[in-house]
Amino acid sequence: MISAGDVLQPAQVADIVLDAVDRETFLILPHESVLTMYRQKSSDYDRWLRGMRRYQSSLLEHA
Repeated sequence: MISAGDVLQPAQVADIVLDAVDRETFLILPHESVLTMYRQKSSDYDRWLRGMRRYQSSLLEHA
């Protein structure tokens, strides 16, 4: 099985969103690691696309 991190419950996501709204945060991310991935994506789209293709292939292999 491929893991992408902890799966959040709807109530957890709601708490994260409401907290971010209270702090007037524009970019709301459920996991801290998502910010790192977001930055990596924006710094090199071609590399990010290659990684997503590899990830997609790995999912198909395990289906």
